[in-house]
Amino acid sequence: MWKSTLKFLASLKLAVIVIIAIGVLSAWGTIVEAQYNSRIATKIVYHSPYMIITMLLLTVNLIAVIVDRYPWKRRHLGFILAHVGIITLLVGSVVTKKWGVDGSMVLGLGQTKRHVTLPETELSVWASFNGDNMTRLFSKEVDFYMQRPEQNPIRVPVQGGKEIVIDKYIPFALEQRSIVAGDPEEGGPALRFQLQNDNVNMSEWLRTRSSDGRPEVKNLGPAKIVLATKDYKPSGENEIILQAQGAKKALKFKVYSSRLKKITNSGELRAGQTIETGWMGLKFRALKYLPSAKEKVEFIALKAPTEITTSAIRVLFRDKEYWMGLNGALKLFTDSSVNIISYGNKRQSVGFDVKLEKFQIGRYQGTMRAASYESDVSVKELGMVNISMNEPMKHKGLTFYQASYHEDEQGNPIASVLSVNKDPGRWLKYLGSLMIVFGSIFMFYFKQKIFQKKEPA
Repeated sequence: MWKSTLKFLASLKLAVIVIIAIGVLSAWGTIVEAQYNSRIATKIVYHSPYMIITMLLLTVNLIAVIVDRYPWKRRHLGFILAHVGIITLLVGSVVTKKWGVDGSMVLGLGQTKRHVTLPETELSVWASFNGDNMTRLFSKEVDFYMQRPEQNPIRVPVQGGKEIVIDKYIPFALEQRSIVAGDPEEGGPALRFQLQNDNVNMSEWLRTRSSDGRPEVKNLGPAKIVLATKDYKPSGENEIILQAQGAKKALKFKVYSSRLKKITNSGELRAGQTIETGWMGLKFRALKYLPSAKEKVEFIALKAPTEITTSAIRVLFRDKEYWMGLNGALKLFTDSSVNIISYGNKRQSVGFDVKLEKFQIGRYQGTMRAASYESDVSVKELGMVNISMNEPMKHKGLTFYQASYHEDEQGNPIASVLSVNKDPGRWLKYLGSLMIVFGSIFMFYFKQKIFQKKEPA
C-alpha cells in the first residue's frame, strides 16, 4: 500500500496534473491582473486555496520523486540538487509571505516618520465617555474584498444598548464631496465664491469646520479670503473678511488694502452680489451662501479600479447610514459618549525615525517628465543617506527603495514615496535558485564528463 502510494505521488501523471494546474492558475492570474490590478490578482489567485493546494502537491511530488530514487547514486546528484532547489525556493516564498514586510512610507519635505503602511486593512472602534480618554472597543484585521460584510455584517455594541453595524462594501469607489445645507450642530457657515478679472477666473467653497469659532482662511498669495463667525481683526495683508450673522442669509464684509493700510469697502453681502476688491481689477462674487453647512461624501461604485478609486464601507448607527473611505475616520455620538471608527491600512513600526531632508528630481531636457528622482533622508544611526532609484537604503533588516513621489498642481515635488521591504526568505530563494542552476548543469552538461565510469546496476 505504501509503495503504491509513493509510486503515484512520484508519478509523471501527478507531475503533469500539477504543471497543467500551475499553467491554468497563472493564466487566470494574468487575466485578473489585466482586468483589475496585481493586488486583486494576489487575493483571488496567487494566495487562493487553489494555488496553495497546487504548490503543496508540487512539493509532495518532488519529495516523493527523490525518495523513490533511493538508494541514490552519483548520477542522481544533479537530479536531487534541482528538485531540492525547487522545494527550498518554495519554502523561502512561504517564509517571506509569513514574516516579510512589503509596504510604503510617504514622507513630506522635512517630515519624520517611523511607521510603514502595509497593504492589509484593519477596522477599529474607540469610545470616549469623558471627551478625553479613549477606550478601544473593537479591533480586527479585515479583508472585505474576500469576506464581504453583505454576507457577514460586523456588529459592535456601544453604550446605550446601541450597536455599530458595517454591512456593505464597495471595492472600487469614486469619492465625491459636496457642500450641502445642514443643521447648526452639523457645521458652520459655508460660502461658494468667485474671484475674477481679465486674467483670473476661479470659484471655490469656503467652509468653517471648527466648533471653537476659529475662522477659515483661503490664502491666494497676494490676498486672503476669511470666513469667520466672530469679529476678525485684519492681519495687515490684502483681505476680504466675511462674517456670518447666525441664521441670517447675509454676510457682513470688509475689504482691507495692505497698500492703503485701511478698510476700503464694507457692508452686507448676499448670494449673487458682487463687490470690488480694489486689487488688480479683481471682483469678488458670492455664488451661494449656507448659514449652516456640512460636507456630504458619496461613493460611486465602479467595475474596476483606477488611480483615483478607493474602497468604502457603509456604517449603520441609530437608524442612519454613513459612508467612509479607506484610511478615513468617523465620529458617532450617543447621549453619553463619542465613538470613533477607523478603517484603513495597517501600520507597522520600523523601530527608528526616518526624516526627509531633501528631494531632488531630474527632468528630461525641455520637458517636465521625470528622468530620475532621489531622496536625502536622515537616520540617527546612519546619518544622512541618499536613496535613489538604483541605490536603496538598508537598515535593521529593512530595505528602502525610491519608488515614486507626489507633486502639487504646479508640478513641484511635495513628498517622496519609499517602498519598504523585508524579505527573510530571500536567502532561501537564492539558495534554491543556485541549487537548481547547479543541478541542471550536472544533469545536462557535466554528467558524461564527471561520471564516465559506468556504475553497477
